[in-house]
Amino acid sequence: MKMNWNELLRPTKPVEIVGNNVFVEDFLEWEKTGEYPSAILILGPPGTGKSSAANAITHTMLGQWNNDMNVLWTNASDDRGIGHVRQEIKQFCRLSGINAARKVVVLDEADGLTPQSQDALRGIMEKYAHRVLFILTANYPEKIKPAIQSRCKIYQFTPVTPKEGARHLLRATESCGAPVEWEQAYEDVVEHFNGDLRAAVNFLESRPKNQELSFIKTTEAWWDDFKLHDDYNSLREKLNENMETAGSRVYFMNKFHQYIRGYFDKDPDTVFAIMSVWGDMMEKVHEWPGSDNAFVDVLVARLKKQIGEMK
Repeated sequence: MKMNWNELLRPTKPVEIVGNNVFVEDFLEWEKTGEYPSAILILGPPGTGKSSAANAITHTMLGQWNNDMNVLWTNASDDRGIGHVRQEIKQFCRLSGINAARKVVVLDEADGLTPQSQDALRGIMEKYAHRVLFILTANYPEKIKPAIQSRCKIYQFTPVTPKEGARHLLRATESCGAPVEWEQAYEDVVEHFNGDLRAAVNFLESRPKNQELSFIKTTEAWWDDFKLHDDYNSLREKLNENMETAGSRVYFMNKFHQYIRGYFDKDPDTVFAIMSVWGDMMEKVHEWPGSDNAFVDVLVARLKKQIGEMK
């Protein structure tokens, strides 16, 4: 069965993990000493590498004995009932590992477990901590009971920076056959997906390999013409072109903000006025009911009104 790109690029050792430096430093120490915590809870939004980190731990800790006899992977959002915890997980923990001092239980999306299941899990963790490493991942820490959290070493994962993410995507050239020409755009790809590496890799896999990656590196320069001529029609046309190239309103607005910030020293009053409009429009970026062109039209109309009131 052919593996998808995310599976091919999934880290199997600590040096392959990008970002989340506190976790990586601790992981390197575990690898060196062979001493792992009794339980680990990895928190963070989707696409920040929580499951990949768990995968790297099982590979590093168990080596060639990383198999179904020694590792139980379960998605708690699917197997959330107390019966699953008491039967499958408890039964797995009771049996000794095969050529392994400790086994591993990975509970992905553990915040999907019912309160009753978490109570049952707590008892299992207490009883088998000496022979089983429990790794829990979750998007919402408030849904994990304090009694579970108190038994875990907790890490908060965050989206990677464009530079960190690009380092991960560079492996796609060798492992997945991605064109070398794509590498110069990898930082833009990561920024486009707000540090979500899973989404970034899925995007690359979906692209024909004979196509270029076209992401705007900066909002097309329009400040000087705009300030000299108050040409809002020209501004509207250029921003619509930027929106089309950007591919998403969030990416477009982030680049717009990045571009405008460069003019604070030149004309702070105008920049502050633009930022006020930017903030109002950014609040609507996810729930905008109309087209991207309509979004740009309203943005420009509000800029014209706001800046006109300054004169």
